[in-house]
Amino acid sequence: MNNKTILRLLAPLTLLALAACSTPRGNYVILLAEEGGEAGEISVTNEHGTQITSAVNSVVETSDNKAPKKPRELSEDIVAKLVAETEEAQPPKPLSFFFFFGFDSDVLTEDSRVIFDAVLAEIKTRKTVDISLIGHTDSTGSVEYNRALGLRRAGQLRDLLLQNDVVASAIDIKSLGEEDPLSDGDVLKEKALNRRVVMVLR
Repeated sequence: MNNKTILRLLAPLTLLALAACSTPRGNYVILLAEEGGEAGEISVTNEHGTQITSAVNSVVETSDNKAPKKPRELSEDIVAKLVAETEEAQPPKPLSFFFFFGFDSDVLTEDSRVIFDAVLAEIKTRKTVDISLIGHTDSTGSVEYNRALGLRRAGQLRDLLLQNDVVASAIDIKSLGEEDPLSDGDVLKEKALNRRVVMVLR
Protein backbone atom coordinates (compact mmCIF):
# COMPACT_ATOMS: atom_id res chain seq x y z
CA MET A 1 0.00 0.00 0.00
CA ASN A 2 1.58 3.29 -1.09
CA ASN A 3 1.54 6.62 0.72
CA LYS A 4 -1.23 8.06 -1.47
CA THR A 5 -3.55 5.18 -0.61
CA ILE A 6 -2.81 5.60 3.10
CA LEU A 7 -3.57 9.32 2.89
CA ARG A 8 -6.88 8.61 1.14
CA LEU A 9 -7.87 6.28 3.98
CA LEU A 10 -6.74 8.65 6.70
CA ALA A 11 -8.60 11.67 5.31
CA PRO A 12 -12.15 10.35 6.04
CA LEU A 13 -11.02 9.13 9.48
CA THR A 14 -9.62 12.55 10.25
CA LEU A 15 -12.89 14.22 9.21
CA LEU A 16 -14.85 11.84 11.44
CA ALA A 17 -12.59 12.63 14.39
CA LEU A 18 -12.99 16.37 13.83
CA ALA A 19 -16.77 16.00 13.55
CA ALA A 20 -16.92 14.12 16.84
CA CYS A 21 -14.87 16.79 18.59
CA SER A 22 -16.56 19.85 17.05
CA THR A 23 -19.17 21.90 18.85
CA PRO A 24 -22.67 21.47 17.43
CA ARG A 25 -24.21 24.40 15.61
CA GLY A 26 -27.73 25.68 15.34
CA ASN A 27 -30.42 23.70 17.15
CA TYR A 28 -29.40 20.45 18.79
CA VAL A 29 -30.33 17.94 21.48
CA ILE A 30 -27.74 16.29 23.75
CA LEU A 31 -28.45 13.14 25.74
CA LEU A 32 -26.90 13.59 29.19
CA ALA A 33 -26.29 10.91 31.79
CA GLU A 34 -28.44 10.73 34.90
CA GLU A 35 -26.90 10.78 38.38
CA GLY A 36 -26.14 7.05 38.24
CA GLY A 37 -24.29 7.45 34.94
CA GLU A 38 -27.03 5.83 32.89
CA ALA A 39 -29.04 7.39 30.08
CA GLY A 40 -32.35 6.56 28.52
CA GLU A 41 -33.18 7.10 24.87
CA ILE A 42 -34.27 10.14 22.94
CA SER A 43 -36.06 10.44 19.62
CA VAL A 44 -35.56 13.67 17.68
CA THR A 45 -38.18 14.20 14.97
CA ASN A 46 -39.17 16.86 12.49
CA GLU A 47 -41.23 16.70 9.30
CA HIS A 48 -38.21 15.45 7.35
CA GLY A 49 -37.19 12.50 9.49
CA THR A 50 -36.23 10.98 12.85
CA GLN A 51 -33.03 10.10 14.68
CA ILE A 52 -32.82 7.99 17.84
CA THR A 53 -29.90 7.80 20.24
CA SER A 54 -29.20 6.16 23.57
CA ALA A 55 -25.49 6.99 23.85
CA VAL A 56 -24.42 9.28 26.68
CA ASN A 57 -23.17 12.67 25.45
CA SER A 58 -24.48 12.04 21.94
CA VAL A 59 -25.84 15.00 20.01
CA VAL A 60 -28.47 15.22 17.29
CA GLU A 61 -28.40 18.43 15.29
CA THR A 62 -31.61 19.68 13.67
CA SER A 63 -32.69 22.22 11.10
CA ASP A 64 -36.00 23.41 9.68
CA ASN A 65 -35.47 22.16 6.14
CA LYS A 66 -33.55 18.91 6.64
CA ALA A 67 -33.92 15.68 8.57
CA PRO A 68 -32.09 15.56 11.93
CA LYS A 69 -28.45 14.61 11.51
CA LYS A 70 -27.15 11.23 12.62
CA PRO A 71 -26.17 11.15 16.31
CA ARG A 72 -22.54 11.68 17.16
CA GLU A 73 -20.76 11.58 20.49
CA LEU A 74 -19.22 14.68 21.99
CA SER A 75 -16.20 14.85 24.24
CA GLU A 76 -16.74 15.42 27.97
CA ASP A 77 -15.06 18.83 27.69
CA ILE A 78 -17.43 20.06 24.99
CA VAL A 79 -20.50 18.75 26.83
CA ALA A 80 -19.38 20.43 30.07
CA LYS A 81 -18.84 23.70 28.21
CA LEU A 82 -22.26 23.58 26.53
CA VAL A 83 -24.03 22.71 29.78
CA ALA A 84 -22.29 25.58 31.58
CA GLU A 85 -23.25 28.03 28.81
CA THR A 86 -26.87 26.87 28.93
CA GLU A 87 -27.08 27.21 32.71
CA GLU A 88 -25.50 30.65 32.58
CA ALA A 89 -28.09 31.78 30.03
CA GLN A 90 -31.00 30.68 32.24
CA PRO A 91 -32.75 33.37 34.26
CA PRO A 92 -32.36 33.17 38.04
CA LYS A 93 -34.82 30.91 39.82
CA PRO A 94 -38.00 32.58 41.11
CA LEU A 95 -37.94 33.63 44.75
CA SER A 96 -40.85 34.27 47.09
CA PHE A 97 -40.91 36.77 49.97
CA PHE A 98 -43.57 37.45 52.61
CA PHE A 99 -44.25 40.98 53.86
CA PHE A 100 -46.53 41.46 56.85
CA PHE A 101 -48.86 44.28 57.93
CA GLY A 102 -50.65 45.37 61.07
CA PHE A 103 -54.36 44.89 61.71
CA ASP A 104 -56.50 46.77 59.16
CA SER A 105 -53.33 48.49 57.95
CA ASP A 106 -51.41 48.89 54.71
CA VAL A 107 -48.19 49.86 56.51
CA LEU A 108 -45.36 47.32 56.58
CA THR A 109 -44.21 45.97 59.92
CA GLU A 110 -40.67 46.90 60.99
CA ASP A 111 -39.42 43.33 60.41
CA SER A 112 -40.82 43.40 56.88
CA ARG A 113 -38.97 46.63 56.13
CA VAL A 114 -35.71 44.80 56.86
CA ILE A 115 -36.78 42.04 54.45
CA PHE A 116 -37.59 44.69 51.85
CA ASP A 117 -34.00 45.98 51.94
CA ALA A 118 -32.72 42.44 51.30
CA VAL A 119 -35.12 42.08 48.38
CA LEU A 120 -33.87 45.30 46.81
CA ALA A 121 -30.32 43.95 46.96
CA GLU A 122 -31.47 40.76 45.22
CA ILE A 123 -33.30 42.72 42.51
CA LYS A 124 -30.13 44.66 41.69
CA THR A 125 -28.28 41.39 40.94
CA ARG A 126 -30.76 40.42 38.21
CA LYS A 127 -30.51 41.47 34.58
CA THR A 128 -34.27 41.32 34.11
CA VAL A 129 -36.99 41.58 36.74
CA ASP A 130 -40.60 40.44 36.81
CA ILE A 131 -42.43 40.95 40.12
CA SER A 132 -45.84 39.73 41.25
CA LEU A 133 -47.40 41.21 44.39
CA ILE A 134 -50.39 39.38 45.86
CA GLY A 135 -52.22 41.03 48.75
CA HIS A 136 -53.87 39.03 51.55
CA THR A 137 -55.89 39.77 54.69
CA ASP A 138 -57.36 37.99 57.67
CA SER A 139 -61.09 37.19 57.74
CA THR A 140 -62.14 40.21 59.81
CA GLY A 141 -64.47 42.43 57.80
CA SER A 142 -66.44 41.82 54.61
CA VAL A 143 -65.11 39.97 51.61
CA GLU A 144 -65.25 43.15 49.51
CA TYR A 145 -63.43 45.22 52.14
CA ASN A 146 -60.70 42.60 52.51
CA ARG A 147 -60.21 42.38 48.77
CA ALA A 148 -59.70 46.15 48.65
CA LEU A 149 -57.38 46.06 51.69
CA GLY A 150 -55.25 43.33 50.10
CA LEU A 151 -54.96 45.47 46.97
CA ARG A 152 -53.92 48.52 49.03
CA ARG A 153 -51.22 46.45 50.71
CA ALA A 154 -49.90 45.22 47.38
CA GLY A 155 -50.06 48.79 46.06
CA GLN A 156 -48.00 50.11 48.99
CA LEU A 157 -45.28 47.58 48.27
CA ARG A 158 -45.39 48.49 44.59
CA ASP A 159 -44.96 52.16 45.48
CA LEU A 160 -41.91 51.32 47.61
CA LEU A 161 -40.40 49.43 44.67
CA LEU A 162 -41.07 52.37 42.34
CA GLN A 163 -39.39 54.72 44.81
CA ASN A 164 -36.32 52.49 44.57
CA ASP A 165 -36.07 52.65 40.76
CA VAL A 166 -37.92 49.44 39.86
CA VAL A 167 -39.82 50.13 36.63
CA ALA A 168 -43.61 50.02 36.80
CA SER A 169 -43.91 47.66 33.81
CA ALA A 170 -42.05 44.97 35.79
CA ILE A 171 -44.64 44.91 38.59
CA ASP A 172 -48.02 43.17 38.62
CA ILE A 173 -50.37 43.47 41.60
CA LYS A 174 -53.55 41.72 42.65
CA SER A 175 -55.48 40.84 45.81
CA LEU A 176 -56.90 37.57 47.08
CA GLY A 177 -58.27 39.22 50.20
CA GLU A 178 -59.10 36.55 52.78
CA GLU A 179 -59.26 33.69 50.23
CA ASP A 180 -55.87 32.03 50.78
CA PRO A 181 -54.98 32.15 54.50
CA LEU A 182 -51.68 30.91 55.88
CA SER A 183 -53.47 30.07 59.12
CA ASP A 184 -57.09 29.19 59.87
CA GLY A 185 -56.69 29.90 63.59
CA ASP A 186 -58.58 32.60 65.49
CA VAL A 187 -55.71 33.49 67.82
CA LEU A 188 -54.39 37.01 67.18
CA LYS A 189 -50.90 35.75 66.40
CA GLU A 190 -52.23 33.25 63.87
CA LYS A 191 -54.46 35.83 62.22
CA ALA A 192 -51.45 38.12 61.84
CA LEU A 193 -49.89 35.58 59.44
CA ASN A 194 -52.70 36.27 56.98
CA ARG A 195 -52.08 40.03 56.84
CA ARG A 196 -49.43 39.87 54.17
CA VAL A 197 -48.25 40.49 50.64
CA VAL A 198 -46.52 37.68 48.82
CA MET A 199 -43.87 38.85 46.39
CA VAL A 200 -42.74 36.48 43.66
CA LEU A 201 -39.53 37.68 42.07
CA ARG A 202 -38.65 36.20 38.69
